[in-house]
Amino acid sequence: MTLCVLGGALFSQAQRIACPAVGAEFMSVEGNSPIITLHFKRQNGTTRTARFAFDSGGGAVVLDSALASDLGLTASGTEIREGRERYAPVNLSQASIGGFPVSLSNSKAFIHLGARSFDQRHRIEGLLPGKALEPYQVVLDYPKHRFSVASSGCIKHRGVAVDSPFLPASGHPRIVVNVLNQGYGLLLDTGPGATFTRRDLLEFWIAAHPEWSTTTGASGEANVPGGDGKELLVRVPEMEWGPFHIRDVVVVSRPNETYDSIHFETPQAIVGALGGNVLRGFRMEIDYPHGKIYLEQVHQPDENDMNSAGLVLDIDPSNQLLVVSVSATADAATKRNVLPGDVILQIDGKRDNPWTIAGASQQLSGAVGQTRQLLILRDGLEVHTSVIVVRLL
Repeated sequence: MTLCVLGGALFSQAQRIACPAVGAEFMSVEGNSPIITLHFKRQNGTTRTARFAFDSGGGAVVLDSALASDLGLTASGTEIREGRERYAPVNLSQASIGGFPVSLSNSKAFIHLGARSFDQRHRIEGLLPGKALEPYQVVLDYPKHRFSVASSGCIKHRGVAVDSPFLPASGHPRIVVNVLNQGYGLLLDTGPGATFTRRDLLEFWIAAHPEWSTTTGASGEANVPGGDGKELLVRVPEMEWGPFHIRDVVVVSRPNETYDSIHFETPQAIVGALGGNVLRGFRMEIDYPHGKIYLEQVHQPDENDMNSAGLVLDIDPSNQLLVVSVSATADAATKRNVLPGDVILQIDGKRDNPWTIAGASQQLSGAVGQTRQLLILRDGLEVHTSVIVVRLL
């Protein structure tokens, strides 16, 4: 048993709090999103491990149907629908992370029904929202690929504290960043690979600063499942988050109604979400019980983060990798060779079954000038073609 050290000083014997060991796991960063391993107990007592995306902006724990079946879980209520997706509530009490038992009863939990993964961005078996970890301290060390969780007060704070209040109903931390000396409320969102704001805000920034780099069509690291290819993208020269100056941040537009009180419950209004393209440069501790985030900046965003062929991708109902559109700043040859509606079968001879958006986007990125050979399906015929990596933004 270890003892807590808070604020750099040991409490007196009477004030000491017994702390169980901190749970720590390797954290894969895929498409700028943190992927961790959760450990569950099957009904026969054996352990089942599963890959989960940690999404601080998520609404509930979600398991795919195969994982739920393996754990012996069955629906505990009426099925619900969101678009073409179907979910059933389930009772899920506990998992462990790095040997640390985590109660999941703080969050609602659902089984995603059907054969398709509930999230085609990554190959994962579940989604772990921040809401589930409200009683804990959580550390995402992006540069060292380490995820840690502990009881409140049992991880020594490191770095600079910034406010991140949330409403217990949602568990969505709200932070403030400054752009052009104006403060904006954003959701702290570890799920997406990019930073998002309302479209009207990006249009305002572009009108005020026409010299900023812009394009349309969310591709590469900014690819958004369900996107229509008409998204605005802007490279903001500088943002301030607390004392930290963050340079060259790619921001993607979302419909204005995305960030309202209906979609995200936060203490005050938000206009967007700070995503993985910024967060990956930090060691970040979310102290949920005290509404604080402790930050250590390790590096700036990658200035080559939008070096890509510029294909806007989605997964169709048949689980095929679909080209929705082509970025406005893609190479002219790419625009000639690939058309909306094409299905990508192979990239440089690789054929994933099925593709994920994050995996395909990585394959289509690289150094400016590189060529990627594609096998596509168009009007029922397989066609060999190529695309060229450019700096899109």
